[in-house]
This record gives sequence, structure tokens and C-alpha cells, in this order.
Amino acid sequence: MLKRIAIFSVTLATLLVGPTQAVAQPSCFELILTRTYSDATHQVQVGYIYGECTGNGANYHLVGTFTYFQEDEVVGYCGYCG
Repeated sequence: MLKRIAIFSVTLATLLVGPTQAVAQPSCFELILTRTYSDATHQVQVGYIYGECTGNGANYHLVGTFTYFQEDEVVGYCGYCG
């Protein structure tokens, strides 16, 4: 859930501020690791989504199976977090 909010925030900031100004103002992005599970008991992990820092925030990659049974964990930050 946190990664969806972070991606929405970055998109909204780019639209409101404009692409030129958004690049000029360094931002801090959370790097999220999402573990996906087979059911609501969260006993059997079936996949995970990990992020990597890019010039525009973070790119996320799915390994395994996507499900709506998830746990998010902040594992780092991208950008300038001054």
C-alpha cells in the first residue's frame, strides 16, 4: 500500500510542479520491499516485489506471484533525504 501512495505522490508532484522543476528539486523516496503470500494467514510466501533506485525515484520488479495478501517493509531510501 505504501508503494502505491509513493508512486501516486511522485506522479501528482510532477503534474503540479511540472517536469522541469520536479527534476530540479531533489526528493526523498522510500524503497519498499513487498512480500506476497498465498492467503490471509501469511504463512506461505509466493513472491516479492523489490525496488531499485533510479533518477526519477524507484522502479519496482515482481519476482514470483502477485497477490493481495502482502506485507510492506521500508528497506531504504532513494534520492536526497537531507
